[in-house]
Amino acid sequence: MAALRFQHDHEPLYRVVRRGWDDPLDASFSRQRADRRWNTPDFAALYCCCHELVARAVTHDLLGLAAVDVEDLQPAYRPQLAEVGWSGEVVDLVTVEGTAAAGFATDYPAGVGKASTRAAAEAWHSDGAEGVCCRSASLHRLGRTQWAGDHRPFGEVAVYPDNAGQDPSLLRRRDDLDWLRKVP
Repeated sequence: MAALRFQHDHEPLYRVVRRGWDDPLDASFSRQRADRRWNTPDFAALYCCCHELVARAVTHDLLGLAAVDVEDLQPAYRPQLAEVGWSGEVVDLVTVEGTAAAGFATDYPAGVGKASTRAAAEAWHSDGAEGVCCRSASLHRLGRTQWAGDHRPFGEVAVYPDNAGQDPSLLRRRDDLDWLRKVP
């Protein structure tokens, strides 16, 4: 599958993990379920966000889908924000041109199921892609429909550790929940 790529080089990336996880850079969890968006059980993806606001939206989306408030969770299961250092060449699913070249409608992620994204991810991973930079499906579920300009306020990155020329590095773990509080 043809796709446009670009050098993704802003840092940090933001990864939401359970507070009790020993290694926030361990991507093996992504292989445990067959319904991930950008990987299959055959290869891992390290799911990250391009901005703290995206990490907040993803977390609120997941908690909302589970009908859980963060205060309801045991401390070890509460979300923690890990700041990740990484750069590499990624498939472009943030621009109109990139989504079209990848075979998706220009309003992606609208109407695109995980089976379609997994099939594309399999092809890109086997073609050596270091990852995928995409529009946040969580933000879309929360009502966002505009995707123009700098991708950081709406972007997510799935890094393929097996293909990455640079290993992701942990810059810091945030022990506070200030990042999760909604902006008034």
